[in-house]
Amino acid sequence: MFDRLSFSHHSARLENLGPRVETRRAGWSGRKISEVDLTLRRGVESGPLRYSPRGVSSVQGLELPVTRSFCFLKMKKNFLIFIALACGLTASLPAQLEQPEPEAFFFREGDRAMILGDSITEQKMYSTLVESFVLSRFPGWEISFRNTGWSGDTMGLRTRNGVEAGFDRDIKPLQPTAVTIDFGMNDARAGEGGYEPYLANAATLVEKFAAIGTRVALITSSPEERYLDGQPAGSVYNLLLRKYSDGLEAFAKKKGLVFVDQLAPMIEVIEKGREAGVLSKEEGGFRMIPDGVHPQWAGHLVMATAILKGLNAPGLVSSVAIDAKSGETKAVKAKVSDLKTGEIISFTRLDDAMPWPVPAEAVLPAPIPGFTPFEDLSRYLLKVTSLPSGNYRVSVDGKDFGSYTQEQLAEGVNLTQAALTGLPEVKDLLVAIMAKNQLFFARWRTVQLFAFPDWVAAEAMEPARQAKLKDLDAQIVAAEVSVNELRKPKPHQWTVQLVP
Repeated sequence: MFDRLSFSHHSARLENLGPRVETRRAGWSGRKISEVDLTLRRGVESGPLRYSPRGVSSVQGLELPVTRSFCFLKMKKNFLIFIALACGLTASLPAQLEQPEPEAFFFREGDRAMILGDSITEQKMYSTLVESFVLSRFPGWEISFRNTGWSGDTMGLRTRNGVEAGFDRDIKPLQPTAVTIDFGMNDARAGEGGYEPYLANAATLVEKFAAIGTRVALITSSPEERYLDGQPAGSVYNLLLRKYSDGLEAFAKKKGLVFVDQLAPMIEVIEKGREAGVLSKEEGGFRMIPDGVHPQWAGHLVMATAILKGLNAPGLVSSVAIDAKSGETKAVKAKVSDLKTGEIISFTRLDDAMPWPVPAEAVLPAPIPGFTPFEDLSRYLLKVTSLPSGNYRVSVDGKDFGSYTQEQLAEGVNLTQAALTGLPEVKDLLVAIMAKNQLFFARWRTVQLFAFPDWVAAEAMEPARQAKLKDLDAQIVAAEVSVNELRKPKPHQWTVQLVP
């Protein structure tokens, strides 16, 4: 691919690419030259970086052990090269599946995303929240999600007759390009003796996904919520889940895979929720996990928040700042038009994306210290400065979005929670995603995998099965068309008015 790669602590060169390409550490600048587009990024990483170009099924890649800052050159000639500014540079064919660049969001445009797990995944709750986040935040992306959770399942896909059979039947036909794998709750029931098989099965499953080119994110189990004194979230079982999770993290680090710990964050939220009086300290009161294992919506919001943050999801939806005195505006990921100032400030706002669609029942009755899902992942901001002292009502399309003091508006307010009920498209998108997911589940579990009784000749019933699958496939396509239409940003009329 190139004749020589030379480098020092100050510069790096690729030669025999036509014109010479040179990047210099000082200033981290790059030049656009003939026939090759270069995009220069700055980052710091440790450990090996491996990359194979997206969309290229067979291409030479490079493995570069990076211990210092590096330059990232993206070239239109279907290859990517990391130039490491470190000693001991080596290059070889990529040893494993492509992984996202550091600090990039795990999911990408064009993905066929899969959420794989056990009964907690089969609840279709945290998976719906992950999906609703991605679809709402990136309305221009072509991306689809499939939930393949199965009650009682393990890393070895035991409820699907093992990794080989389960992978070939439930996973490979969907050809996922990205998958989150969330097992452990059932695996750890085997105690200490199940630890090594859990990691061995993880290795096998990762290899299977690598063989079909799927990017993998390994997710720890969520915890139990019980009431035993002195134990994390009241459950001694969480100590065993911690061991399994630590082992999974070590495996992911060794393989260079994306890893997300949701166990520790959720235990912390439960314990702080009890301290704050939001969650009950005794059985019979309000809890995130009613049966100790399967969370309700509030618990799944905690899970989805931890997962999305671990996958480097972006936090900003959009931001609009208005100076009420000068009329100056600053919009980020939004457009403001028809601004009028005076006793009533009014304007039209068209956002690039919508706030994170979350069901009302997922929002806790009172905040838990340190748990800030909307501040972390759905900052839908309005800032108005130069207002006289007083309280102001914010309305969108005539709907009340809350009252705020002059000081709060000057600081900036996050209106995500008001938008959950105030913007119809937010709730409509969530409902449409849920409906689509139910259609896929019905297709997969009640039709595709339906086992005919022994006394019925399979050949007599198979045509009916195929006809029903075809009908459900058409319904799923129509449902995704509806979902994609609801994702499109819509303009809204905003007003800010002093409350008498």
